[in-house]
Amino acid sequence: MIPFLKVKGLVVRVKSLISILILSLVLQGCVGIYAVVEFEVLEPATVQFPDRVNQLIFLNRAPLTPDTWSEQNQVGMDARQLVLLDTLICNNLNRGALEVLRNSPIERFHRPIWLSDRRTDTTALEAKILTKREVGDICDAVGGDAIISLESYTTSLGQHFDYYPNSPNEIRNHYFEVSNSVTWIIYLYGSPRPFDTYTTIDTLFFPVIEDGEFLPNKPGVEMIRDLSYESGFKYGSYLVPIWNQASRILYRGQEDSLKRAVKYIDQGDWESAFSIWNDLSTSADSTLAAKAYHNMAVYYELEDKLDTASVMLDLSLGLDTLDPDRVYREELDVRLLNRKDIVKQVIRN
Repeated sequence: MIPFLKVKGLVVRVKSLISILILSLVLQGCVGIYAVVEFEVLEPATVQFPDRVNQLIFLNRAPLTPDTWSEQNQVGMDARQLVLLDTLICNNLNRGALEVLRNSPIERFHRPIWLSDRRTDTTALEAKILTKREVGDICDAVGGDAIISLESYTTSLGQHFDYYPNSPNEIRNHYFEVSNSVTWIIYLYGSPRPFDTYTTIDTLFFPVIEDGEFLPNKPGVEMIRDLSYESGFKYGSYLVPIWNQASRILYRGQEDSLKRAVKYIDQGDWESAFSIWNDLSTSADSTLAAKAYHNMAVYYELEDKLDTASVMLDLSLGLDTLDPDRVYREELDVRLLNRKDIVKQVIRN
């Protein structure tokens, strides 16, 4: 039996740094020739923090100014509304980022320190870089190794209408568009210049009327909240490795042995299924043997034996150029390339 099919096995795999986590098996036989295995793959972060970074500090330096909003949105906005909306945005940017960090296998990043030192130097939203001394003072004061600065953001909320061609006064479609741009800067303790600068640009659409029919809709503040959370979540995914959904095809086809192997999988008996594929790999029918090697490649990938999976897939491609194999080759190559980064980013946990 493959251990990752058990709940206990899932925890062991995360703790032992194996970069694949099985959530479920979905065997779809509606078309008769394929079964689909769904699972999660740990993908590396874009940012590679140095090993010396243990404690992260999130610092809110974004200017509190009406200039963060479009000119249209500034009309009628008073100081109280500005503060309330700013609080909503900043809290949900942080909440989205924290959600990713807490679910990351990098445990030392699960509990960042949160600080606020809002900039008052400008209303034009240009970046004002912290000096090496300023970074050192902040890190020394709270015990951090790196500062992730929310440098600035802009937000806009607009609405759009489409009308029926023959009835120009009758609304056909009505939707809200919420967009933002958020700039983050990473500083490392002891470094004279920023380690990384990244800007997220996101847009969400919320329909109110679609093809003449009213739809359930949210208040504007909830739209802004949702967008801010999504932007924070995206940035969190830039900082740490994350689990992403993946799926692989298993051949079941019209051949009785392949069908029987899938039935074994449905019962959780992967070893019996593998034995069938192993026997079929020597078949004189090259297409059948190619399918068997493909299924064996999936088996080894789910065992996290990526090199063996790659060999099996090459054997499959050498026997027959099946379309799913070419797609699978690209996906497996990405996992092989990512493996080194994954181990480097997570090895200390």
